[in-house]
Amino acid sequence: MKTPSKTILMLLVIGLVCCGLFSQQAQAVPIVGGISLAGGYTTNTGNINTATAFTSFPFVFVTGVSGSYTGVGTGMSGPSVTMNPFSFNPFSSSVTPLWTFMSAGNTYSFDLTVLSLTQQGNNTLTLNGTGTLHITGFTDTPGTWVFTANNLSDTFSFSSSNGAVGVPDSGSAVALLGIALAGIEGVRRVLRARRS
Repeated sequence: MKTPSKTILMLLVIGLVCCGLFSQQAQAVPIVGGISLAGGYTTNTGNINTATAFTSFPFVFVTGVSGSYTGVGTGMSGPSVTMNPFSFNPFSSSVTPLWTFMSAGNTYSFDLTVLSLTQQGNNTLTLNGTGTLHITGFTDTPGTWVFTANNLSDTFSFSSSNGAVGVPDSGSAVALLGIALAGIEGVRRVLRARRS
């Protein structure tokens, strides 16, 4: 028969092994929610109906926030947003970043990787795209992008919205469940062998 000190030692070893198996490296949280921007623009032709590229985006500001973007100021009192020019017809390459700004010491940005021209004509343009959202301290997260621009009486304006796409679990939860069940079975067998 084993002495109580050996049993305690065995339980401590099993406990330490379980702690090692079940501990995970700390990971940043994925981005959730969305952000909307607005401002002015210039195109390569001066007419949204015939344009193939945006050449500048003056006076871009945040108009709405939710989720991970909560706390970012909106309107003219919010952060100054830098939005980079890009071609949309054809879309030749990724725009990294499409937009970026700083707020409360954090950097926010979006890299546009896929773009499709949805509608152009009647003084409006609609683009849809996907890419990657970035916020300091968060995991880079896949996101969607919708952009509309209009041109009326020599006034040029646009609105842009981004939303985070849900990220499925990478399988770590299932792996941890499997390890836990295997550990329980191992303990059950040890206890059963002792009783025999």
